[in-house]
Amino acid sequence: MKNILRTAALCMGLISLVACEKDEEKATLNADAKIEASLSTNNVVLTQGTASQTALTVSWETKNLNINLAPKYTVNFVRKDGKKEKSISVEKSPLAITGKELNDYLISDLEITAGTTTEVTVAVRLVLSDQRNFSSEHKLKVTPFLDEIKPSDWGIAGDGANGWDPDKGLDIKMWKGDDGALVAYATLKTGSIKFRKDNKWDLNYGGSNGKLVSGGTNIAVLAGTYKITFNEKALTYSIEKYSWGIVGSGANGWDENKDLDIKLSYNGAFNQWEAKNVSLKDGEIKIRLNNQWGTNFGAVSTDDKPVAALSGKLKDGGNNIKVSAGTYNISFSFDVKTKEGTYKIEKL
Repeated sequence: MKNILRTAALCMGLISLVACEKDEEKATLNADAKIEASLSTNNVVLTQGTASQTALTVSWETKNLNINLAPKYTVNFVRKDGKKEKSISVEKSPLAITGKELNDYLISDLEITAGTTTEVTVAVRLVLSDQRNFSSEHKLKVTPFLDEIKPSDWGIAGDGANGWDPDKGLDIKMWKGDDGALVAYATLKTGSIKFRKDNKWDLNYGGSNGKLVSGGTNIAVLAGTYKITFNEKALTYSIEKYSWGIVGSGANGWDENKDLDIKLSYNGAFNQWEAKNVSLKDGEIKIRLNNQWGTNFGAVSTDDKPVAALSGKLKDGGNNIKVSAGTYNISFSFDVKTKEGTYKIEKL
């Protein structure tokens, strides 16, 4: 019994000692303890050409802690409105971030529109093992870029496209699409087309009724703007009417089926639709598919009123976008599955 009491007393003493040590550690934290961070620059314009290089270095130093508690650091990028944040756990200073990494943080995590300059907060946060924390913040101007996409080796040739000559490199480019298929968005002439690889006839496909064979017959087409898909593995193709256009009182009116929408062209390198040097009037616009209202994109807004912002988020059935008279470059991109995207209207 004496041994049990002696052991219990010893345990209580150890617990008291540990508790006292923790209290002592807490007590010795200086009142002026802090973390000081610095950025290698306060303005970053990102480009694809420098994507592999270091774009930003975040450094920091803790001062006057005078305490032996395990620190944990995070570097945080916070959007200007505070609604989106990217947090990176790090062990020690400094943190070097490449252009591609920073670009991904801005576009994917903070949902900042590529090509627009905005301000974000860079915060270095120190959290001690007892949950006390410190922070040092700096403002950073950033301009993210769109990641350029390379076309596939396949293209569309024919008198219904840009000709049959393999030496001129004029085949309509095809891009990676959905479900393993390649896709092109193109305006064709009445004539015929085939699919060929590397602008050569060594490997080409033709056929009819959506089925392809190697070296098959030419595919007849009528003049129009189309979405063209090609699946080499399944040996299938499709050609369907497909065009995006700008509609509204700021363009050529709201009527459908009159072919008055201002046409947008597909830029596969950035997976976006564009119209350059567009003349608009005072009014409102939206973007719709095939000159009809079945699928149309407008701005995302908290109310049901027209939006004045010349860049931002889009959604199917969104609100009208206000514009003033002038000449513009207009671009938009969207996700087929979510039916959400972004737009940019740049006055020239």
